[in-house]
Amino acid sequence: MSRERLRSFYPHAGFVIVYLLWGINLASLKIGGREWDSLVFNGLRFASMIPILWVYTYFYYRSRSLKMQIAGKDLLLICALGVLNAVGMEALLQYALQFSNSANGAVLGRGFMPVITVLIAVLARQVRLTWRICVGIPLALFSVVVIVSGGAEGFHLGGETLRGDILLLMRSVMGAIYLIGMNRLVLKYPLPLLISFEMTAGALSLLPFVLMRADAAYFSAISTTGWISLIYTSILATAVGFSLHNWSLSKLGPFKASAYGYLLPVTAAIAGYFLLYESISIFQCLGGIGVLTAMYLVQRDRTQTIKRDQRSEQTTNL
Repeated sequence: MSRERLRSFYPHAGFVIVYLLWGINLASLKIGGREWDSLVFNGLRFASMIPILWVYTYFYYRSRSLKMQIAGKDLLLICALGVLNAVGMEALLQYALQFSNSANGAVLGRGFMPVITVLIAVLARQVRLTWRICVGIPLALFSVVVIVSGGAEGFHLGGETLRGDILLLMRSVMGAIYLIGMNRLVLKYPLPLLISFEMTAGALSLLPFVLMRADAAYFSAISTTGWISLIYTSILATAVGFSLHNWSLSKLGPFKASAYGYLLPVTAAIAGYFLLYESISIFQCLGGIGVLTAMYLVQRDRTQTIKRDQRSEQTTNL
């Protein structure tokens, strides 16, 4: 294998490592949630990232001789998204996992976000209806019913994970809103600045809960396993995972990168099996396959639409 070809392989390997880290992180969040209050856990997690992010952002702007500035309305938006991410997504995800399992968390809590995003875009008339969307969205919704209703004992309504699965779906809806809001900003500002403001706002929103609920006695009651969970989530899943994800994204682009998101349910299920001794029913497997198939159809439709628009624009310029 030539050196150039080997280098082209690195971003692909980077995404595989990222989704392996994030799959394990779902199990880590569940383990940590047994001892930590989810708001305290994520408050410490977000706060630990602030110095690293702002130092990186400072040198990013300095190396490019850029001026660090952002419009007032955009600052309000990114701060609101930071609060939504910290409280409505990450803290809710960890809480919901206490009533569900890692595989459901991967599919319902994160993997379902692209489908909901497209559904919102269709309702807002930002995306035209195609056969892939017409097939993909109903398939995804039906598959969610199968996942939510199919516990370890087979297909039934009101399963033991129903409470957690509903919360995970709520998390996906919030995640879709987050993606739509962030999409308005990433075209205007460098990503390091946006993430730094987002994490800072998220940490500040969780700070009151940390101060009210955590004291010396609280911290001393956390076991070594609980601290390892926090360290893993903060350093490997957040710092390393975020950095490697963005580096690979810059090399491959968003379309190729989106395909690697399908690895998350697989890595999360494997991590849940080995770390949490979770079992996965046949209905959950079938529902997960249905959601991933729907995601593939919807994402493929969006990719082809954008490619057609790009070709049309190039033809017009000629």
